[in-house]
Amino acid sequence: MLDLVNTTAGAQVVMASSNDARFPPRNMLDGKLDTFWATTGLYPQTFVIALSEAADVKNITIHSYNIKDLKIEKSIKEDPVEFEDVLETGFESTEGTPQQKNFSPPLCEARYLKFTIKNQDMITFVLYIKL
Repeated sequence: MLDLVNTTAGAQVVMASSNDARFPPRNMLDGKLDTFWATTGLYPQTFVIALSEAADVKNITIHSYNIKDLKIEKSIKEDPVEFEDVLETGFESTEGTPQQKNFSPPLCEARYLKFTIKNQDMITFVLYIKL
């Protein structure tokens, strides 16, 4: 399966609601599980990924720590505006071990994907996203 959000495929994080220079948002797209983006602990946290061009998103895999609730939206516009809901889901607590969740959204053409993490008070890490 072609990974649409790997940096070598031209994807990039165009917005992130928190940024720590030690754990930048671009780490989510480097294909490595030993690097990550860390949130600041204030919620909700949001990031937007731009694909190199509009594409059919058939599967979404997210590797993370401490996510409780996640909402994913999409936009097919030239700019990251007018997002439409794709899915909203909860994650089970894994008590210090990585979470991995796979989604198969219904027909989903996207140029931008917006991820909103709605936690309480824990710091969250997003290790890797694959489409």
